[in-house]
Amino acid sequence: MPAPIHLVVSAGDMREGGLGSLDGHCRGLSRVTLLDRDAGSVHAGYALNTLQPGGAIDRSIRAYETTIYMLDGVLELERDGTRFTLGRDDYGIVSTGVAHAYRNASEAPARYVEVTTPQPKPAGGWQDVFFIETLDWARLTPAPKAGDPRRKLLGHYAAGSMPPGAHMHGDLQGFSIRYFVDRDFGAVHLNMFTVEFAKGGICNHHDHPFEEAYLILEGDVDIVFDGRAYTLKTGDFAWTAVGSRHAFFPVEGRPVRWLEIQTPQPPTQEGMRWHARWEELGRITCASRAARP
Repeated sequence: MPAPIHLVVSAGDMREGGLGSLDGHCRGLSRVTLLDRDAGSVHAGYALNTLQPGGAIDRSIRAYETTIYMLDGVLELERDGTRFTLGRDDYGIVSTGVAHAYRNASEAPARYVEVTTPQPKPAGGWQDVFFIETLDWARLTPAPKAGDPRRKLLGHYAAGSMPPGAHMHGDLQGFSIRYFVDRDFGAVHLNMFTVEFAKGGICNHHDHPFEEAYLILEGDVDIVFDGRAYTLKTGDFAWTAVGSRHAFFPVEGRPVRWLEIQTPQPPTQEGMRWHARWEELGRITCASRAARP
């Protein structure tokens, strides 16, 4: 069997690491890097960030797109001179080349997913982050109200809003999906969405011409990645590379919901290959050859 092209990290094994380009330009920030070039990815950086009360990340312009999803707490985002307040289950994009900064003015830590695409350059390589003038938060434009066009590229997931589970075909059934960030939302490099299997189901063996990453938000699920079996639980993380064979086997009575990204954005066709169908074709053609006189 070929070497696996996937990654599984349990919540208990996650460890804080370096701050990369933010080192020296932030206060009160800690980071668990889950995905980068060293982990095997070529398309994305993926980190769990925690910003402590009173913490801040200096204003910068980045040569890549940044997508965030709030896990806990309250985070203030400055984007092009406007201040936004983000809470649990809020998400959004900072587009490439847009000046922005973060701070935590609350009394509790703010935890959030940060996905950076294209993948940031390693330390000492080509510069892709540029820190600019010090920000005076008191002079910022107040956060616009809901419906204001300045709130574009921001959204919120309402708990319990998942659609009913769908039956697509024999290889995919019992799932529901809600997109957060995609091309229509305004993203260029990735999709971000949540997947739920509330009553069991199946997502049989398949692969893609893009990378995927999964953070378990609720519940647990049995998986098989490149022929290796695992159980993912709340807080665990997993990633599959381009061409990695993977499958999910949700069990009745064990609901699960995860946050998923795909990068680059999938093609309009042939984004998923269901292996069982090609394996059946192999059996048919093999039998046909064997039956020839």
